[in-house]
Amino acid sequence: MTEEIYTGTVSKIIYRNDDFLIARISGGNQESIIKGSILGVKHGEEITVYGNWEYHAKYGKQFAVTRWERPMPKTDEQAIAFLASPLIKGCGEKRARQIVAHLGTNALEIIADEGTSSLTPVKGIGRKKAQKITDSVVSTFEVQKIIGKLLQYGITAKMAMKLYKEYESNAVTVIEENPYKLTELNLVGFHKADEIARNMGITPLSGFRIDACVQFVLKEKCFQAGHCYLPEDKLIEETLRCLNHNTDEKVTENEVIRSISNLEEKRILNENGFVYPKSLYENEVNLSWKLTKMQGSTRGGAVSSVEKHIKNYQKRHNVVLAEKQREAIRKLFEENLLILTGNPGTGKTTVIQAMIEIYRKLYKKDDIALCAPTGRASRKLAEVTGHAASTIHRLIGLQPGEDPEYSEDNPLPDQLIIIDEMSMVDVRLASKLMAAIHKNAKVLFVGDADQLPSVNPGNVLKDMIEGGIPNVKLTEIFRQAQESQIVTNAHRINQGQSLVVDENKNDFYFIHKENPKMIAHMLVKSAVRFVELGYALEDILVLSPMKKGPIGTIALNEALQEALNPAGSSKKEWKKKNTIFRQGDKVIQTKNNYDKDVFNGDIGTIEDIKTIKSDDETIDVMICDFMGEEVEYTKDQLNELQLAYSITIHKSQGGQAPVVIIPVSTSHYIMLARNLIYTGMTRAEERMVFIGTKKAMHIAAGNNKVAQRNTKLTERITTSINNKSIAKPAR
Repeated sequence: MTEEIYTGTVSKIIYRNDDFLIARISGGNQESIIKGSILGVKHGEEITVYGNWEYHAKYGKQFAVTRWERPMPKTDEQAIAFLASPLIKGCGEKRARQIVAHLGTNALEIIADEGTSSLTPVKGIGRKKAQKITDSVVSTFEVQKIIGKLLQYGITAKMAMKLYKEYESNAVTVIEENPYKLTELNLVGFHKADEIARNMGITPLSGFRIDACVQFVLKEKCFQAGHCYLPEDKLIEETLRCLNHNTDEKVTENEVIRSISNLEEKRILNENGFVYPKSLYENEVNLSWKLTKMQGSTRGGAVSSVEKHIKNYQKRHNVVLAEKQREAIRKLFEENLLILTGNPGTGKTTVIQAMIEIYRKLYKKDDIALCAPTGRASRKLAEVTGHAASTIHRLIGLQPGEDPEYSEDNPLPDQLIIIDEMSMVDVRLASKLMAAIHKNAKVLFVGDADQLPSVNPGNVLKDMIEGGIPNVKLTEIFRQAQESQIVTNAHRINQGQSLVVDENKNDFYFIHKENPKMIAHMLVKSAVRFVELGYALEDILVLSPMKKGPIGTIALNEALQEALNPAGSSKKEWKKKNTIFRQGDKVIQTKNNYDKDVFNGDIGTIEDIKTIKSDDETIDVMICDFMGEEVEYTKDQLNELQLAYSITIHKSQGGQAPVVIIPVSTSHYIMLARNLIYTGMTRAEERMVFIGTKKAMHIAAGNNKVAQRNTKLTERITTSINNKSIAKPAR
């Protein structure tokens, strides 16, 4: 199809996001709608667009833009308007008129060709100001050319802008030589970079391709399975499989081995045949060093009055602590590091409350910090202890792409740090947190070692326990907890036993259904019934082991949305790919957003969808309520949200709800594991409902084969302690 050209003035911007624009453009005695990757265009600006006409059901005939450019001004007034626009930094209308008066209509071309020397003769423009104006003019037209050049390879305008920020005027040269640079900037995955490379004519035997594939396979396998490293032979095998799939030109094993050697110390680290992504190696080594150093420090020292304080605490609160609970309190004051574990109903919260109160009696001036890996978990911790708590990220001031505010060189001021839901903490986050803690502080790690490990690499809680970090496991189930079928059955599942359901109680149900579609149907009916009984949407957690299939979260979200929040004339909605976001929907935040102050795992409700008008620009926003706080989203930010009528059991960690409903079916055979079911059912506070087959539940209870994660944290801790070797690792 022959590419067409259309020049006109932007008369109205209908919609825009970071990488897409729909606008009305007037030119050549016609007015049309254009759409495409058009960045930085303002109302009233003249542009030339290249592409083809097509028909849209809603907007009618419109021009689909493949590339675009700003034409050079043809008159003095056009040149002045361009220089005075927001595109040019440090130049208002008055200065723009001075420049055009001095340089003429071709001012922009002269500035681009001659640079700052063309501007310094203009009155009031010094070297710094001249540099700023020159840079703006050059980049405006340079970016335009770069975007146009890269679009033909399947690189979007948004990606091209990021490449320009990284490589400036060399962006096209760099990418045409090595398109796999796109993966280094996390703009695309390896397979997309491979496709772009083929479009450019890059040979499948390119060293750039092999290097990129080694890093891709290593990172993918580690982050998918929670590993910190891969054995070298496994990495070679998987890399060859990826490189030689669907190509006639085969990469050899020796070429992959050479690539691993070339990448050594730069991107990866090979420790005696165990290959790490370099960052994960550093995280693991630094974490083991800090744990060993703190365990060997001297602030512990038994406090003689602790026993008296324990007795006084029991009198004040009219409680009798179990021996294991008292042991945990004593150990906190004897050790600088302590791990407190226990299954539901064993009184972890009671112990934490006692520890905080006794610590304050003994160390009145010390600061105490409470934290957890997710927003939901930290709010729960604050709720049950009565003390302020934050996410680990917020505590240490960690934001994406930046170094944390607190570190070894600038440690936290707190002398006691309590970390809840430690099983969720991966090796990277644990390393940064421990680096931020003063070497003489006390740290209490709290968790349930039988729950699922972290989503990201590492198995930190388990590794610390096996590495010999002091720990106390609470085992006694208290009388009140014994009355809960949720607690007693959680313990039974954890011990590989079958469920025992007392139908005279109303806190635990098992509804037998064989067919996955019938399971899904009954699950929806159950959720509707709980709403009819007075439970709010946020009170009900529907958890599934998987995303796909008739009882996966995707299908369940659609069915539950239709049953609990059907479409209506008064309800506004947006569609993003295959998902409808409707007013009244329950949604979950899927990544940390520090600007909005919402975090991965936070669950909220869509309150409204409305249009905000500013000048000639119209912006649609979705307003969500998270814990009473209103948060705005534009359409291009919907990738941060998912429907949350049903979420995966992994996503539920750190949170709880009055009602939990879980499907159990042999159709999810691969996910029928004891720790998965145990984690899901321990989210329930009041009522737990399983829907499915006893056979599936029996398989899950009997499957205690936790997938082995490749880590060396335990080995590093024990080696350091046994050798009394705590040499500081290189940073």
